[in-house]
Amino acid sequence: MQSRRSTQLVTMYVLSLGVTITLLVGWVVYVVRSQSRISQPGVRIDPLGRASGETHWVVLAIGCVLLFFLIVGLTYQLAQALAARRYALKQDEFVSNITHEMKSPLAAIKLHAQTLQQGGELPLEIRKRFLATIEQQADRMASLVDSVLESSRLLSRKRQLDLVPIAIAPFGLDYFARAIPHAESRGIHLRADLRSQATVLATEEALRRVLDNLIDNAVRFSQHGGEVRCRIETIAGPAVRIEVEDDGIGIPKKELPNIFDRFYQAGREGVHGRGTGLGLSIVSGLVREMRGAVSAYSQEDRPGTRLVVELPAVEEGA
Repeated sequence: MQSRRSTQLVTMYVLSLGVTITLLVGWVVYVVRSQSRISQPGVRIDPLGRASGETHWVVLAIGCVLLFFLIVGLTYQLAQALAARRYALKQDEFVSNITHEMKSPLAAIKLHAQTLQQGGELPLEIRKRFLATIEQQADRMASLVDSVLESSRLLSRKRQLDLVPIAIAPFGLDYFARAIPHAESRGIHLRADLRSQATVLATEEALRRVLDNLIDNAVRFSQHGGEVRCRIETIAGPAVRIEVEDDGIGIPKKELPNIFDRFYQAGREGVHGRGTGLGLSIVSGLVREMRGAVSAYSQEDRPGTRLVVELPAVEEGA
């Protein structure tokens, strides 16, 4: 449906452009053929006759300029309409993806809850395992809802983060202690390299969300049994650089400028899960609020993608 509407817009634009060009050509032909009549007012206005050969060129130029602006306006309207169509398509895809992502945990929660209700005297270990699964899937749904709410907050820009000094070293140690087992449970080895004693202005929740989304993105695009490397170090500036690199299927270079757009999903096969298209846009928004920058790199001659976040470092107590 979206493709058909886009085709209709382009067809209408081509027809309108054709009519405008026809009018332009007709205008030029008319002015040239009517040169003598158009120039007569010039003779009356200027008795010396200096305008007699110029009036029709003025009329011709005015008409050409007006028709030129008409063509520019039509082109601008087409570009705006096509951009709106593309955004609407991304929104439809997002709704489909978020619905799919929520169906899986809901189905798992319902199945395990029904089993607990109808299972009679289940062994304690099985009951604990089922309850742990229900809690895990509920956390997964809560994470999806939080992502949608955070994306909406960043888009509206109504509420900014309350930045406070965060020491990277203790934060990183605590974060990786939980992130490494989680990645390994998904069949990916997470190698952490923490080399910074700096302090940044941030919030722990924002830093955690940035790292979660970067690592989740790398894990989704990695093959089972692969490795994801996360390195945090202090660089000149001073600044704290966070690098997350995988050996997955990579991102085509032509798509790199778009991967931080809301709802955008790189067209890569072999992905673990469809995603929502919000993760990297949230990273970009949070990093911007923390006065930093984020960029992505992918090399054609080798697999994998490297995502880099740089946050300005501050003196403790500043």
